[in-house]
Amino acid sequence: MKPAIPPLTVALLTYNRVHYLEQSIAAVLGQSYEHFELLVLDNNSSDGTAQFILGLQDPRIRYVRNASNVSTVEFNCLSAYHLALGHRVIVTHDDDIMERDMLERQMRFMDCHPEVRMVWTRVSDIDQDGHALVDGSAMLGSERVFAPGEYVSSFLKERLWPMPSGVMLERAVLPKSYAVHRYLGDAPRKQTKDAAGIEDVLLPARINRRHAIGYLDQPLLRRRVHTKQFSHVASLSLPGVALYQGLKRIAKGVPGMQAEALHFDACTARFEIQEAITTQPGRAISKGVLSKTGKAAANLQRNMQQAPDAFLAGLPVVLLAQFLSLTEQTSQLEKLSVCGHAGATQKLLSWARRASESPSASILASLEGRRIIIFGSAFIAALLILEAEKSSSQVVACIDSNLNRQGNQMLGVPIQPLAWISEQVGADDVVIISSERDHEHYIEAIIRQHLRTQARIVSWKELAESA
Repeated sequence: MKPAIPPLTVALLTYNRVHYLEQSIAAVLGQSYEHFELLVLDNNSSDGTAQFILGLQDPRIRYVRNASNVSTVEFNCLSAYHLALGHRVIVTHDDDIMERDMLERQMRFMDCHPEVRMVWTRVSDIDQDGHALVDGSAMLGSERVFAPGEYVSSFLKERLWPMPSGVMLERAVLPKSYAVHRYLGDAPRKQTKDAAGIEDVLLPARINRRHAIGYLDQPLLRRRVHTKQFSHVASLSLPGVALYQGLKRIAKGVPGMQAEALHFDACTARFEIQEAITTQPGRAISKGVLSKTGKAAANLQRNMQQAPDAFLAGLPVVLLAQFLSLTEQTSQLEKLSVCGHAGATQKLLSWARRASESPSASILASLEGRRIIIFGSAFIAALLILEAEKSSSQVVACIDSNLNRQGNQMLGVPIQPLAWISEQVGADDVVIISSERDHEHYIEAIIRQHLRTQARIVSWKELAESA
């Protein structure tokens, strides 16, 4: 007799985190919406996970343990969609905790909006011990429906990045590339690019090409903040190149999106320049990088009136070219509008305007004489290193959790692991968060877990706005 098909499958991915798994499963089984199967996919754990799951007495639970030769994160995620019985599916993780009404809210939203084939929620953050990390700036938002193509277009400005554990979708709209059979058998698998989480955006973009998708701007999922979450990709920038190239391909199938070609190209160029500048070990920048940066900045300025949003996407490149005296100062920045753009774009424009009006002034002037530690080693970090040269501030290190970055130098500044700040950061030092995403509270929590002093922590956005 075939099992009854549930309306929803909750697939929970786990590996050697039974101490977190207990809380995650309790939150799933305690949901106000009860009509689902809980598919636990264990990546061959050795910490008692199997005994814990098999000891639970709930008929909704189905337990699958992967063999050691296929136990990768990607395989586990793909197999969740393959093994799920439900019409809808959500793939969550063992360190995240659902609020009690999360599934009910998502199911009701999709039932009320039958055109919506996927919906995700906002998240709140907790520390490794489960304590809430309060983000005072986060205001409760509303429900949103993106008609076909609208998410792809809006991402260029908003950069609304779904948290995978909060994504519910109909299995029927899953792209064919998510088939698990490509992992099975002896056929060689296609080597994928270093893509560091870009599927979090490309999946909803692919679905949105033909179908409506939704977003609940309510914190219905608690995301646990701990350092084991960080990726160790070989490149910080190539995933960004792959992301915007992928979005451009998707946009070709969306009516009216062809005009955004310059915007996608600007985003791609921005990450290509980031790759070039952040891999320069010494302060002396190669002629090839200087030439590439100058050409990219000139191209952005040439198309500014035709494609202002593309210019805004390339602002880090424009700033870099200004700092390196590769282009003339532009006088048209005051005419640009950042309405609807992400917070980082707004702050970058403020920074660029200041650099254009007063080339010798520095947004780090208020930190003069202080030792500076930059959290991160991407594009903004490189700009901050160059900006510090205008004042007497000293950038002593960039902090990066990526093992492939640690031990290297960027523009003459050593890149150190997180543990470095425990011993080396004093009370008078300043840690600057260089992330472009609007999740400073998340990053500050990571830093505070390692700091032994009450050193000041500030975002580059605050410095750019207040300078």
